[in-house]
Amino acid sequence: MAFCRNSAGGDVGQRILILDDEPNIIEILSQHLEAEGYTCGSTTSPKEALDLIDRESFALLITDLKMPEMHGNEVVSRVKAKQADVAIIVVTALMEVTNAVDALRAGADDYLLKPFNLAEITVSVSKALEKRRLLIENREYQRQLETRVREATQDLERTNRELRETKEYLESLFHSTLDAIFTVDPEGQVSFVNEGTVLLLGYSREECLGAPASRFYLGGADEARHIGRLLESQQSLRSYETEFRHKDGSVIPVNVSVSQVKGPSGEITSTLMICKDITEQKRLEQQLKEISIKDSLTGLFNQGYFYDRLEAEIERARRQSHPLSLVLFDIDQFKTYNDCHGHLEGDKVLMTAGQVVMECTREHVDLGFRYGGDEFTVILPEADEEQARSISERIRSTFEGKHFDGLTLSLGLMSYRQGYSLRTFIQFADAMMYDAKRSGGNRVYVHKPETEFS
Repeated sequence: MAFCRNSAGGDVGQRILILDDEPNIIEILSQHLEAEGYTCGSTTSPKEALDLIDRESFALLITDLKMPEMHGNEVVSRVKAKQADVAIIVVTALMEVTNAVDALRAGADDYLLKPFNLAEITVSVSKALEKRRLLIENREYQRQLETRVREATQDLERTNRELRETKEYLESLFHSTLDAIFTVDPEGQVSFVNEGTVLLLGYSREECLGAPASRFYLGGADEARHIGRLLESQQSLRSYETEFRHKDGSVIPVNVSVSQVKGPSGEITSTLMICKDITEQKRLEQQLKEISIKDSLTGLFNQGYFYDRLEAEIERARRQSHPLSLVLFDIDQFKTYNDCHGHLEGDKVLMTAGQVVMECTREHVDLGFRYGGDEFTVILPEADEEQARSISERIRSTFEGKHFDGLTLSLGLMSYRQGYSLRTFIQFADAMMYDAKRSGGNRVYVHKPETEFS
């Protein structure tokens, strides 16, 4: 194990542990992060990394996935079990999207593919540490808020003489927070709302008070009953995710803390709900998901996601007896163009090919992918051979009209038939693409049953 800068001191929020079985990667990351002002520890051993997490405080772990001693996802899970506050960035050369999903499910905050540039590392580290800081502050804020609510409730129980003063203090406190805070009486009706609730739901205070709480749940009365059953066994819910419906009909994802307020005799007088709008968090999670399945150059989906979606569409076509077609194409003479004009111009061609796919396919129905290099593929759900040929010809002619020094497309088209495997489906489309290329390019070749091969 090695440290850059002073391993014993420094702000915990700036301390980073780097785990990778490649020492040169550790050296590059350590030097870069040290220059950025962080204190870094490093090791090539997952077991040693877990021991360090036990003994010392780190704000962030940067870990590889594929290591001889232990898989990175297991390291992520075990670190989260030891210190949930540690932010984690997974850095790996593995291209499968399932690795990213598994890492995020295990508790990772970000996922970067090798080779990466150091600017990406800087941004990812900054975002992960900022997220960690906000989560810690939010948890402390939540704890303080619950403590103050509990103390205020105890004050109410001690003396009726201070009831009005304490009530005014609580309402002032509740109205000052952006979180939605409301209470529900034993009959399920809203008995108190703060300004945060009015802002979150769009209803006036008068519209909220006395209304059934189930009115605001997206799940309605069923959701309210479910929360009631959970409270019967747990007494409180610290972090419960659900969805509210705004007055205008829009849906708001929220994280809710629910606890029961009891009177002097132990009877339940109300249920207190503290709700935080997590719309932005969900947006960022969706953005991260999209990043993991999209090709950064063309804006189309990537190869890893292609296999998952094609398998799902084949299964749907089998089950529902719907047509399904697949187009596979590449750019004729692209290598020569790239060599003559340079990679930047070549990238423009690839980006244009991606734009053409999006322009010429059905929005929210067809799915375009960058298959690799200058090869692209398009899944056409519920498109028979005639429809698929029309779309393919539109892609071919639209790209030809871009006039990239005579560049054209060779397209192979395959319509799914019962009994074909995923591999066979792709293989036939690929064969048609190469037949089109061998025949001079700038054309669409359609697979016919008599052209099948084993």
